[in-house]
Amino acid sequence: MVDFPHDAAGDLIAGSGAGYTDVSNWAPGMCFPINGLAYANSQVYKAGGSNGPSGGQCATANYSYPWQDNFCETRSWNNVVCSTGQGHQGQDIRPATCASNLHWAVATEDGVITQVGTYTVALTGNSSPHRIYRYLHLQSSSLRVAMGDNVVRGQKIGLVSNNMGDTPTTIHLHFEIRVAQAETMADGTLLAANSFVPPYTALVDAYQRKLAGPDCPVVE
Repeated sequence: MVDFPHDAAGDLIAGSGAGYTDVSNWAPGMCFPINGLAYANSQVYKAGGSNGPSGGQCATANYSYPWQDNFCETRSWNNVVCSTGQGHQGQDIRPATCASNLHWAVATEDGVITQVGTYTVALTGNSSPHRIYRYLHLQSSSLRVAMGDNVVRGQKIGLVSNNMGDTPTTIHLHFEIRVAQAETMADGTLLAANSFVPPYTALVDAYQRKLAGPDCPVVE
């Protein structure tokens, strides 16, 4: 395993909200969801974001370590795990470069495609506990999957873009992990099926394995 600079789970950018400090790995052994290097950080509170400092989205600071968690970052989306009941529902990840429609999002594990939307794909894992992984902001025309398709770990799904329907976003992958059935978190929080859980620890673990060697060969 190869380590890399990354802030702790729940340690959000100052002023961006209260993170959730659960350090559980909700998807041990999963494949990292982007082929190539990547930088996990905020799309809203970094340069180029609506609440970020001056500078465009391609600023060097956005494509540098350390990684930063942004689960439960201040947003208007419902999220029962967050202290306010609302917050960012996943982790934003920039690909290796600030280039749209170049870097592939890949399947985290063997599973079935259970949602395909305008810019969203969901994958439900075959193995228990059947985690649900959701990928947002993919280029629609590049998708290599359709509803009901069986996919294998590392299979190409679509290209990371700024697609958000009618209103473009920054170039990044919004990545979520959800539970497929009711579960209880370490702090006693009861989760209904399809609830969001913090993906940061699982992503750090997957990226460490990725840096150490060919953990997840890309499948066409």
